[in-house]
Amino acid sequence: MGRPTGTDTLRGDHLCSALVLDSLAVRLSPSAPYPEARALLRDSDFRAADAADPQARTRLLRLYAAQAKQPVPADPADPTASAVRAFQLIEQGWNVRGGGRARTVTARQFRVFHRYLAEAERVLHAALTRTPHDLALWTASLLTVRGLEMGLDHARYRYACLSAFDPHHLPAQSQLLQQLCPKWSGSWPEAEAFVRAAMRAAPEGAHNAVLLVDYYLEKADFRGLRADIEEAAGRSVCHPAFARTVGWVQVVNSFALAFSKVGDRANARRMFTMLGPYASEYPWSTQSAEVTAAFRQARMRAFGLSGGLPGIADLLLVAAAPAVGVVRRYVTR
Repeated sequence: MGRPTGTDTLRGDHLCSALVLDSLAVRLSPSAPYPEARALLRDSDFRAADAADPQARTRLLRLYAAQAKQPVPADPADPTASAVRAFQLIEQGWNVRGGGRARTVTARQFRVFHRYLAEAERVLHAALTRTPHDLALWTASLLTVRGLEMGLDHARYRYACLSAFDPHHLPAQSQLLQQLCPKWSGSWPEAEAFVRAAMRAAPEGAHNAVLLVDYYLEKADFRGLRADIEEAAGRSVCHPAFARTVGWVQVVNSFALAFSKVGDRANARRMFTMLGPYASEYPWSTQSAEVTAAFRQARMRAFGLSGGLPGIADLLLVAAAPAVGVVRRYVTR
């Protein structure tokens, strides 16, 4: 092998710089990690979701509904179209309401919100009458039952109908968890009992153990919970059978935040290594309105990119991060 030339050295320097700057990159697009999601959106073909497994199908249909530019006509005989239309109406309604507590929502916002959800209810009822086994329809119905404040009994009934066909459908379990929290008429003991039972009943390596993490995020209290988080991770993200199917990015992000919260830097680093540049709106939106900054800051602290200096050094790195894209284009061109 010959001696490296100045050009070789320069290229090596550029590659090294690119790798360092990649540690600051963040991709927040919900479709970016999933080829099937990108294809579905690119081709405007929501029916392609029917080829996915049931959990992925529910997630893909909801993703399509959130990003489609045109309303999808509902057809009671077509559960896929009806699910997309219901998710669209739900998305529009929640956009009007906003994500704040009820006291921050005006009477007019509530009226419009309830009108959208009532229309989604009509779509769902018509479709479920004909296709009672469709999991995406039942999952959407858990969103409407909560938004219309129909109560915990109605939510439990709908979840029971769904779980008769699939007892481990995580998109629906996540919605029921919300209903079981005190802010939506439940209680912490009810919510905890549900997530622990769901976690332990799920197959090894399944995504469902994230429910325990999400429960603690809702409760906003991670004191003394390191062993719990490690158990949940051992059943899911750290299990050899864990699959990077649609939804895995949000699951790993939740564990990354949880490990950061309990001070387990090694496991937080492991989660961020799995993720690469992929962030998700949830759970980081629970920490800051600046989702990307919250993700980047936690990742930097996990990897010690400030060289072990005080936390202010990490914050300065985060503040400098918006310039990363410009610099990265320069060093990799």
